[in-house]
Amino acid sequence: MSKQPQSVHATRIGGHAYRYLTTRPCTGRVVSSFSGGINLLFEDGEAFVPVQTRAVPLHPWAIEIPGRALFFAEGTPVTAGELQLIVGDTRIMFSTAQVQELSLPRFSAEGVTIARHNFPILAHFVEEARRTHLPDPFQEQINEILRRWHEPNDPGVLINLIGLGAGSTPSGDDVLVGILAGMSLFEHVDDQTRGTLTHLRIEIQETVSTRTPLPSAQMLLAACDLSFAEPLLALIKSLTPEGTSEDDLLKRAERVTQLGHYSGLAILLGLSSFAHSPAIPSA
Repeated sequence: MSKQPQSVHATRIGGHAYRYLTTRPCTGRVVSSFSGGINLLFEDGEAFVPVQTRAVPLHPWAIEIPGRALFFAEGTPVTAGELQLIVGDTRIMFSTAQVQELSLPRFSAEGVTIARHNFPILAHFVEEARRTHLPDPFQEQINEILRRWHEPNDPGVLINLIGLGAGSTPSGDDVLVGILAGMSLFEHVDDQTRGTLTHLRIEIQETVSTRTPLPSAQMLLAACDLSFAEPLLALIKSLTPEGTSEDDLLKRAERVTQLGHYSGLAILLGLSSFAHSPAIPSA
C-alpha cells in the first residue's frame, strides 16, 4: 500500500509565488536545502520557490509553513496544482494561507519629506556596519559603478550591477534592489525620479534573465513591481511616519543586515547610495 502524504497548511505565501502556482499545474524538483527549509525549481528554470519556516523573513516568492523546516533530498519531485504542492510524502496546502503582496505603498509628499530627513541616520548606520562586517569581495567594482552613476548622474550604468558577485543573489543585484527601493519611495513626488525609474525598470525587465541567477532575477523583477522582502519593506515604511524614533529605525535596519551573508548590507548600501546621488530630489 502506498504511503499517504502528510499535510502541512502553509500560513503565508508571497504574492508572486501565489500567482505563479495558481495559474496552471506545474512540476518541479527540490534543488537545495537550507537551515530554514527547501528550495524548489519549477519547469526546469521557470520559477524558484523556497518553502520556509516562520524564522525566515517572507519575500515575494516564498511560502511560509508552521513548525519545523522540511527537508528532502535534492531531486525529489514536486507537483503543484489545486492550491497545493506535493513534495515527496508531504502535501503543502496553501488554500487557507494569507497571501502577502509585500508591496510598497504610495507615499505622500509629506511622508517623503520625512524620509529625506531620516536618510542620514540610515547612511550613518550603513557606514558603521560596513566597518564591522567582512568586506564584500566585489565591493571595489560596486563602488566604481556607484561612482560612475553619481558623478555624471548616469543611471544607465546601474545595469552593470546585475549579476556582479557570487551566489544565487549576487551583491550587485542586492545593491540595485536597494536603489530601486529608494527611487520607488520618491516615484510619485518627483518627475525626474519617476522617469529614471521607468527607464531602469524596462532595462532590468529586458536583460535580467540572461545576466543573473533565477532567484536574483525574480528578486529584481519583484522590486520593479514594488514588491520587496519583509524586513526591507518594514524599514522603508519606517522612514516616512512623523515621530518614528531613531532606535526603531536602526532596529529595522539591523534586521535587513541579517538577510544572507552580504545581501542585507548590500541592499542598505544601495538604499543609502540613492540618498547620496544627484537623483534624489531636494527638499
